[in-house]
Amino acid sequence: MQSHRRYAVAALLLVSSCGFAAAAEVRAPFRASDDFVLTGAQESLIWHSVGRQRSNRANAPSAFEPSIYAAVPSSIVLRTLPAAVTGQVPMVRPYKYVTLGDALLIINPADRKIVDIIRP
Repeated sequence: MQSHRRYAVAALLLVSSCGFAAAAEVRAPFRASDDFVLTGAQESLIWHSVGRQRSNRANAPSAFEPSIYAAVPSSIVLRTLPAAVTGQVPMVRPYKYVTLGDALLIINPADRKIVDIIRP
């Protein structure tokens, strides 16, 4: 009878440890990466929340042409995405942004590379 209890306790511990591991994986924070993909709906949400604001426009050096994986010059100040955006699209939390002209650039702050360009 005692061996059955041991097996039951061992099985219970195994099952509960799997649950803890799964919970830890779900709560893992997003990390900034150059491999980044947003859906059209997510891009639209970000544009309507941030991109249309004229006060957020930055001035880029005249020779700078934004393109995916291009590094943003250090003279451009990166901004933190608002909590309203990161609450609805949590994967953008570690990224920064800047608006240049009619484009909103999502930037990996670790290497200042553009990972997405959002236009209206």
